[in-house]
This record gives sequence, C-alpha cells and structure tokens, in this order.
Amino acid sequence: MSKENKVFAIRLQNARKVNGISQAELASKMSELQSVCPVMYKAVSSTAIEKYEKGVMVPDSDIIMVTIAKALNTNVDNLRRPFKVMIGEFDFRKKSKLGKKAVEKIKILAQQRIEKYVEVERLLNEEIGCKVDFSDIVVRDKIQARIIANKLRKEWNMGYGPISNAINLLESHGVKVIEVEEDPELFDGTSNKVDGIPVVVLNANSGDSKNPKHINTYERRNLTLFHELGHQLMNIADDVSDKEKENICNAFASEFLIPSRTFIQIFGIKRTGISLFELKDVQREYGISARALMYKASELGVITPSRFKYFNISLNKDPNLRYAIDETVMLAQHSSRFERLVYRALASEVISISKAAELLDKSVSDVLDSFKINTANENNC
Repeated sequence: MSKENKVFAIRLQNARKVNGISQAELASKMSELQSVCPVMYKAVSSTAIEKYEKGVMVPDSDIIMVTIAKALNTNVDNLRRPFKVMIGEFDFRKKSKLGKKAVEKIKILAQQRIEKYVEVERLLNEEIGCKVDFSDIVVRDKIQARIIANKLRKEWNMGYGPISNAINLLESHGVKVIEVEEDPELFDGTSNKVDGIPVVVLNANSGDSKNPKHINTYERRNLTLFHELGHQLMNIADDVSDKEKENICNAFASEFLIPSRTFIQIFGIKRTGISLFELKDVQREYGISARALMYKASELGVITPSRFKYFNISLNKDPNLRYAIDETVMLAQHSSRFERLVYRALASEVISISKAAELLDKSVSDVLDSFKINTANENNC
C-alpha cells in the first residue's frame, strides 16, 4: 500500500465516522447526489468504499473524489492531507455514558483540528511551546495541587487576580484548546499532549437551558479547562486512585481560578455564612461557579462542614435558590487563535483562499465574506 493510499484510506474512514454513517449509507448519499446532478457527481458501491478504506483501491476519477467529499461535508484536500502530527489516546474519565462511537468521533475531530492548528502555526513560524515543567514534583493530595497551581500563576506572571479570558490565557502560553460539539450531560472535556504540548478538548455545546444537567455554562467550561490542564501538567503519583486524581485536578482548577489567599482576602478567615450576592459577585469576577466557591470555602475552613452541608440541603429543598446559585453570569468564550492565524496567513498571502477554506472547514465564499477583501487599488488607499 502506497503512503498516499494509506493516508486517503484513514482520512476517508475518519470522515465517515465523524459523520456517523456506515459504508452503505455513504454509498447511498453518493447515489442521491448523482441522481440530482449526474454531471457533477458519480456514485460507487459500498464494496468500493470498503476497498478505499482498506487502502487496496483509490477512486479512479476526480469526480468520485468530489462526490465522496460532498457526501461527507468536507473537501477533497482534507481527504488527501498528509498527516502532520499524531496524537495518542485521550482519556475520557468523567463521563461513563459516552458511547464508543462518540468517543471515537471526538478523538478524530481533535486529531484533525490539532493537525491544522500545528500546520498554520508552522507556516507562520508562530509555534508556541508550553515551557512549564513540574514533573519533578510528585503530587499526592489537594494541598500539593494548590501549590502547583500557584507556581504556574507565578511562572506566567499572573499575580493573584482574576483571569479575563481563560482560553486566550492558555493559548498564549502554548496550550492548544480544541472545541467539539457533544451532549454536555455526556462529555465535559479531555486532554493529551502532542510533541510535549498540552492539548485540551472542550465541549463547545452550551446545552439545554431547560435541563440543568444539559447546561454547559462558562463557569463549568472554565473549571473543565483547568481541570484538564492539571491532568497534563501535574505528575500525580501512580498509586493515587482515579477518583482522588479527579479531586486533585479539581483542586488545581479551583486554585488557579481563584487562589486561596485571594479567596480569604475576599471572604475572610471565618464565616458563619456567605450571602448569595457575595457568591455571584465573585463568580462574575473570577469565572468560577457559586457552588465551587462554597466548596472551596468549606475546604479552606472559611465555613464549617455543617454549614456547607446545610447549604447543599437548602439547594435540594429550594429550586429557586438552586437556580439562582447555578445561573451563569458570564458570556461564553471560545478558542479563536487558530482562526485568527488562518486569516493572518491569508492576509499575508502565505496561503490561498482555497487553503484557508480547507483549514477552517468552510466554503470559499464564507471565507471571502469573513475576510472582506479590500479591492481598492493602491492609489485609493
């Protein structure tokens, strides 16, 4: 099998799985396209598609390639793209309901997007390495996780204040953030490393506002973002249980969002209770949920365990209070660095319009609309 055949075979199989269709269904979609416009499209059998995916055969005409790409909502260049980087296995720890097909889809999307991310960085010579290394510190508990979180803040010259844009912060320090769409009840995020650089995959779906389990708020995404970063940056001891590893990463995330010294400066050393107004005000400034703030207050001894227990009982009894506590006060933020780099490469004439469309998974016309090409000549500038 030639290298080109192997690349096409894997790309085709991945694109089909991302679309969630079988080989037979792909053949059927191609037939539908051919019936609508036989001049532009040509169908093949499911047997032929199977041979394509095994690498024993490739399409013998460009029109078949165009039809496959159209049926899979992609483009021919994506199906032929050589592999630039390879990602290892992502660890889907927190959501057991995520099915095998959904896990595979997320892995493929992450692979595709990080490849394109790295490619455009290299074209512009804009690769950013994540230079922090805490591997010499073996983490066994939440206290050590908080120490690492504060070390990272110091390394990044952040002080102890709030983070204005969590995703921008991470991407400016070399962490890649990839977003995919999935049911928030089933998937929050996952992470891995590519060439030593942490990659965090976040769920971009904001969810169903009518179902609390399906709401993916800014604050929830924030906690997930730094939870996953903790998994990549901390050297957690192998003999720590999986459940405790999750708790350790949550402690890292909470501490990074609002350091303990800042928390105590705001709320005080000891409190008999904390008002809803205070919680929502700090939530708004630091991007961490009111529930997480109360949990942190309990862990730091600002409130007693019995007061924290009473807080949770009150939430269960009073749906209005629960809604007020869980309501987001922040606007969603999304990863934009990759897209910004693509348009920069286009404006600098490093890539063509068609290449930009391929990288962004958009049509050429959509890219042109976003790019807003200035057609004025130099004399009018």
